[in-house]
Amino acid sequence: MKSRQLTFYVDSADLATVMEVVRDRVFPRYAALPHFLGLTAMKSDRDQRSEVIVTSFWDDGLQGSDDAAARFVSEIAELTGSNPIRATFDTLFAQVRDSTGTFGVGGMRWEGRPRNQTGAP
Repeated sequence: MKSRQLTFYVDSADLATVMEVVRDRVFPRYAALPHFLGLTAMKSDRDQRSEVIVTSFWDDGLQGSDDAAARFVSEIAELTGSNPIRATFDTLFAQVRDSTGTFGVGGMRWEGRPRNQTGAP
């Protein structure tokens, strides 16, 4: 699993507008791409600004996502006046509990093992 992260600052008063762009423009563009699994958006308040980290998750590759990611960076820069920082990661481990209370490992390889195989590395 790959993940792509965008970090930026926004005036707290503008946060709702920025998140509408993420929900209404960015997410639909990403959802139309192969290998897209989902995204998270988190914030940390810093006086009058919020630090926002948006992480998108991709199964096995980032094919076709470069243009969408570049457009996301441009939109955020235009909306916030900030210079977003973009990074790409290989996800080493992630485990999330589903609505039934069961933990599962979603779509990744860890130390060469196929997804959903348990056991210590």
